[in-house]
Amino acid sequence: MLAIEIEFLMGRSIATDITRRDRAEWPPHPQRLFSALVATHSELDMGAEGKAALKWLESLPPPEIRVDEEPAFRLPVSHWVPVNDEAMKFEKGKMDFRHLLDRRDRRERFFPATVPRDPVVTFQWRDAAGLEQHRDALGRMVKELSYLGHSASPIRGCLRDTPTEPTLVPCGDDEAEYSLRVPGPGRLNRLMQVHELRLEEEGVQPPLGRIQPYATRSDVPETVFSREALVLAFESGPKLSLDSTLPLMQHLRDAVLSRIGNAAPEVLTGHDREGNASSANHLAYVPMAFVGSTHADGSLKGAALVPPREIDASARRRLRAALLGSWSLHLGPLGSIGVRLVEPGESTLVSLRFDTYAKASDTWASVTPVFLDRHPKKGKLTPEQIIADSCIRIGLPRPAEVRLGPVSALSGAPHVMAFHGRSKQTDGRIRQHALIRFERKVSGPILVGAGRFIGLGLFLPIRKAHLP
Repeated sequence: MLAIEIEFLMGRSIATDITRRDRAEWPPHPQRLFSALVATHSELDMGAEGKAALKWLESLPPPEIRVDEEPAFRLPVSHWVPVNDEAMKFEKGKMDFRHLLDRRDRRERFFPATVPRDPVVTFQWRDAAGLEQHRDALGRMVKELSYLGHSASPIRGCLRDTPTEPTLVPCGDDEAEYSLRVPGPGRLNRLMQVHELRLEEEGVQPPLGRIQPYATRSDVPETVFSREALVLAFESGPKLSLDSTLPLMQHLRDAVLSRIGNAAPEVLTGHDREGNASSANHLAYVPMAFVGSTHADGSLKGAALVPPREIDASARRRLRAALLGSWSLHLGPLGSIGVRLVEPGESTLVSLRFDTYAKASDTWASVTPVFLDRHPKKGKLTPEQIIADSCIRIGLPRPAEVRLGPVSALSGAPHVMAFHGRSKQTDGRIRQHALIRFERKVSGPILVGAGRFIGLGLFLPIRKAHLP
């Protein structure tokens, strides 16, 4: 196994996409890493030993890559930069009294940057037969790498001793999500030929090389809840906030069950034939609110009905049929809310896009408080362990870290004590906002703790850069 770890020391990568000068390249292409190693080999004058290591490296299949797939991108600004090392041009019979820098032509340049949550990128070859013969030379070149892309994004490089979990893997054309340039046999010789040509003509550029399709690794852990929810938009009536989640979801559940009618399956009602609470996973009702952005106020924009993944097609059809059309959700003294089913693909508010809750991420923050489904025991069972166990019960791995507190890491989410309402599932239970971090990405939706079927313990992915 060979794994090359690259850390962007400034927390950013400045590299230009070869197809557009004003767009950043991300993820870093394996070919860019190989070219940087070739340049380092030349600077160190490593001779035949280094050349043999590079020829061996280019013969390997395309690597797996661990990289942040959802970085932030800095808006590129156009800069007019003097052209370096260009011979001064004098018009015949005239003197040019301008400063030396002013005599140079200027060309438009962009410096697009990527700001990942995790500044470490790993290129990994699981089958690297023959590595021991070249480990020392390759390790020296990797260690001496100074930057990847533009010189304004310095890096630290090293060989990893242990494998990592990749986020991107080579794939076929039918599965491609990315197209990345990779080295192949003969690439080293080609780059050396281009270097010789550039001594005479600086404009010579190396050919693109091989293009390899990549896809997101498919074995991302999923919860027991379906990623395909039915979303309801609140179009009229009183303006409510997240602190009304519990009583509002209770009203919504009663209204939906009334519309479904008698003899509804257990997966929709949450009760067995004897009327007892179901022990199986069933339909959950969750709030859709304006949270997580600069001006978020926690106002409710709608609700999502989230079935378990194993729901059968007939039950899903029956649920959808009960929600069709515009109808009213009656809230007693507060009046009524106009409700409408949001159709798939319909352009709507960002707050009503359920795919945000269902995407893959390694860091999640609570939108609504988690009500612990067990009582802590001093010295034996902590609240953090209880929430970690709750994650396992919905199909996720044990979190690497659980942080608890009265305030959410998401802007707009109310304080834990602001949430009101009562239910058998939550009365007398400890409530906490939580931040959960996993060793690898997991897919949502994440609903944990007591009351998870009525909107509590709902989580949203969050960028590490936004952590408190």
